[in-house]
Amino acid sequence: MRVPPLDAPRVDAHPDIDVVEVPSVRTIYIGFNNQREPYTDPRVRQAINYAVDKQAIVEHILGGMGRVSDAPIAPLIFGYAAQEPYPYDPERARQLLAEAGYPDGFKTTLYHPTGRYLMDAAIAEAVQSYLLGVGIEVELVTMEWAAYIAFTRKPLEESELEMYLLGWGCVTMDADYGLYPLFHSSQWVPTGPHRGFYRNPEVDALLDQARAVADPEQRRALYAQAIALIWQDAPWLFLHSEVQINAQRTNVKGLIHHPREYILAHEAWLDE
Repeated sequence: MRVPPLDAPRVDAHPDIDVVEVPSVRTIYIGFNNQREPYTDPRVRQAINYAVDKQAIVEHILGGMGRVSDAPIAPLIFGYAAQEPYPYDPERARQLLAEAGYPDGFKTTLYHPTGRYLMDAAIAEAVQSYLLGVGIEVELVTMEWAAYIAFTRKPLEESELEMYLLGWGCVTMDADYGLYPLFHSSQWVPTGPHRGFYRNPEVDALLDQARAVADPEQRRALYAQAIALIWQDAPWLFLHSEVQINAQRTNVKGLIHHPREYILAHEAWLDE
């Protein structure tokens, strides 16, 4: 499982191995501390989304093994509602930074893991380069996974976060699990996993309502409204959803490569 994207062609070229690509429910993002300047200003957060070429990251760092995000959750998830992706537009990014009072950019820190997600350290370096192009100087800080999780779970009054790279697998395949823990203000760490301290009372109300109704179409409509607001508020740098890259021998049949990132072998067999 999790063949590195740049190794996939070499592995696939082996006559006895098949590479299997499977959509994932995992979204990769860079969160902002929405309660810390300059990220309190949505124009700054939007500017960063315009400043980074997400399609180039998918094509050149992930080898095409990803999908540029057009929502905070992946398409396979119930309640997904596609938005217009932030295009790569450095000039628009500079304009928004100037409007927010940062015509010369600013300095910030991006914390990230390495080896946890596909090409995570390389993605952080690419973001650093893109942001420098609009005047934002980014210091990268790499941490071991256990220490990273503990560091990013500090409550608001203790948090040192400015920007941080993480992924979230919506394993229930329902928008509640993809949105409520990461965008509802009741879920700020350490109570929940919401490390970015984003708060929008309208989003909170929509997510609460979606939990209180059973009709699928009503839920879908509520999530569409919430996603549209989140997309506009840009509490994240929306990056991509991963594609799983697994490898199996050609004589192995019947494996199920599940979108929730596991393999079911109960019906598998060897074709000798």
